[in-house]
Amino acid sequence: MLNMRIFSEIIPAGSAAAGMAMLSLAVVLGLGLGAVRVRGIRLGVSGVLFSALLFGQLGLAVDAKVLEFVRDFALIVFVYAIGLQVGPGFMASLRREGLRLNLLSLAVIGLGALLTIGIVKVAKLSRASASGLYAGAFTTTPGLAAGQESLGHVLAGTPEKILPATEVASLAYTVAYPFGILGPILVIALLRRIFRVDMERERTAMVAAEQSHRPAIGHLDMEITREEHAGKVLKEHPLLRARGITFSRLLRNDFVIVPTGDTEIRVGDIYRAVGSKEGLDELVSLMGRPSTTDVGSSGDVRRMDLVVTRTQILRRPLRELDLTRRTGVTVARVNRSGIELSPAASLRLQFGDRVTAVGPEAGLKMVEAELGNSPDTLNRPQLVPIFLGIVLGVFIGSIPIALPGLSIKLRIGLAGGPMLAAILLSQLGNVGSVVWYMPVAANQLFRDFGLAIFLACIGLQSGNHFIQRVSHGGGIDFVIWGAVITTLPVLLVGMFARRVLRLNFLTLSGWVAGAMTSSPSLLFSHDLTGSDVPAVAYAAVAPLGMLAPIVCAQLIVVAMN
Repeated sequence: MLNMRIFSEIIPAGSAAAGMAMLSLAVVLGLGLGAVRVRGIRLGVSGVLFSALLFGQLGLAVDAKVLEFVRDFALIVFVYAIGLQVGPGFMASLRREGLRLNLLSLAVIGLGALLTIGIVKVAKLSRASASGLYAGAFTTTPGLAAGQESLGHVLAGTPEKILPATEVASLAYTVAYPFGILGPILVIALLRRIFRVDMERERTAMVAAEQSHRPAIGHLDMEITREEHAGKVLKEHPLLRARGITFSRLLRNDFVIVPTGDTEIRVGDIYRAVGSKEGLDELVSLMGRPSTTDVGSSGDVRRMDLVVTRTQILRRPLRELDLTRRTGVTVARVNRSGIELSPAASLRLQFGDRVTAVGPEAGLKMVEAELGNSPDTLNRPQLVPIFLGIVLGVFIGSIPIALPGLSIKLRIGLAGGPMLAAILLSQLGNVGSVVWYMPVAANQLFRDFGLAIFLACIGLQSGNHFIQRVSHGGGIDFVIWGAVITTLPVLLVGMFARRVLRLNFLTLSGWVAGAMTSSPSLLFSHDLTGSDVPAVAYAAVAPLGMLAPIVCAQLIVVAMN
């Protein structure tokens, strides 16, 4: 054990100050280690785990109860921030890819359980180690706890065997856990190498796929030439409603005005139309022809980009706001989290939406006052929604779930509850003045801070006499077989997903992280792809990826006895 005399003289051993200094130093050294690139790959925040393991091996300990509290709080902060980040696009992703991704995740988790049972039997490992080996390989601490509880039920008739059995399970978990962290990162890197992934091509393909589900919004100037449309008012015109087209400006008799729903169509009118490219092309062919006149640069009509920051107008449809009739201003575009939305009458505004408004200057000032347009508000995270969300997340994670055939009620725990709460609240948007929105920079800080502290705590907990535990009591076997259980199922299913299902690598890397509930590999995939798509895939499968291994750990105990 390292004798840190200078620390003991200045900072009392075992004090809160000593624990904080130790934890922070492990984070600093780990981040330095994670910044080192080897053949284009770096560990990032994951390096904190290995520096903390070294600290634990050297005997630099922190009080166990304090460490447990800090670890759980850091985990909550991390997964809650992830949930807020991916929440706005979560439902759309779930509808498109959710079922397929979750079935693939179940295949990985189930194969891992079967592989664990087979390895323990063939390699003649201690049967009590099976659930711990599986829990460590899939980095599921709740799975370890559930497996140990199941061991207690199974061995209830021989109470003298319960403690030794749970200790063996803990040892298997501890020595398998570090590679459970590193393994998914290696799988992601290996899949990239096997399939020779061109990241720029994958990003381009993903953008094209997104546009096919949500067509890009554009605009053009068109002249009305078809007599059959003359005399109809815009709000009753079926061609506009069916295609989600908005007319933002009208050039008539050399004057540019903002058309309203009551504007009557005339032959010779020149409109600026906003909508999907396909819809615009169809509309022009049915009503007239493209115009070379640039309506956007004519007349007294102005354009203004605004940010929605007033809570009073949130979740109200544009139809109800009635901006065009009251102010003469038309909403031409709405951008939400980087996605262009068609400004249909039924569209409900959310906090942080970026709105392009067109109209007279006086009307634009009125609309600006109504929407808020206070960018500074976006950069100030509100603490009340954060802590309210955490309370709800802890409650959701603690709800017992009874499954048929199991005597133990399961919980998705602190890793699943806060994430689900954040996703639900981000869909809700706000309750009165309480808005569930976190600025991008603040979200990044919360994620990195929470993950770094969580990994430091795990490393310090597992690092105590780590080498000695690995070298005795079958520890080497647990390391080897744990690595096999971690990598083989997810690698095989990942290869199937890429080769047969043609899954985009951005989604595939996030799926690997979610199926293995590996936060470090999520960060790695984010750095590798330069995209938030992996986080969306992670959130789509992580809840099931957290719950299913808990069930499997208990089923393994039943199968081995």
